[in-house]
Amino acid sequence: MLHRFTHMSEESQLDIKKTTAQNEEETQWFVLKVSRKERLATEVLEGAGLKTFCPTVPSDITMKGEKHIVERPLIPNTIFVSAPFGMLNNIRRQHPFITYCYQKQDGRYKILHVPEREMERFMDSTERMKGDITYFRPEEVELKTGDKVRIVGGIFDGYEGTLLKAKGRAKRMFLVNFQLLGALGTHIEPQYIRIIKD
Repeated sequence: MLHRFTHMSEESQLDIKKTTAQNEEETQWFVLKVSRKERLATEVLEGAGLKTFCPTVPSDITMKGEKHIVERPLIPNTIFVSAPFGMLNNIRRQHPFITYCYQKQDGRYKILHVPEREMERFMDSTERMKGDITYFRPEEVELKTGDKVRIVGGIFDGYEGTLLKAKGRAKRMFLVNFQLLGALGTHIEPQYIRIIKD
């Protein structure tokens, strides 16, 4: 589950140091909270030579009575960065608005990092869904039920996920699920959908 942990005991802090100390030089994908300063955080991290990812979606706003389309973060207050832990930790100390996301495992908190394969799949999915995309947090995904499906043909050929039922709609919401990052949803034409039978 993605969340920000605001208070850690000395024991929890020690656990995190033990967990990360052995991997300080290994480049990994981390999930960061950035106090709604996505652009500034991206500039800071890319200025240090790191690779970042902050998916955006078009959004309508009204300025001085006129409507404009602007790009807004798909996941507000969050960016992803590929970096060695030691280097990222030094940057974070210089820019306190950048904080880690944590996951709870066996009653203890661990800095959240995403396996390379899952991150590549997440980035690929956001690119394919551009223009029709919805993000679901991990806790929201647990509440979504539907048929397990495989997509045959089209830009999602070979993808598997969950199909949400929606009355009166020709297209239905297709969810691509991720182990750590929740799910991404888009609408799929019926002819591409194949139900996976148990």
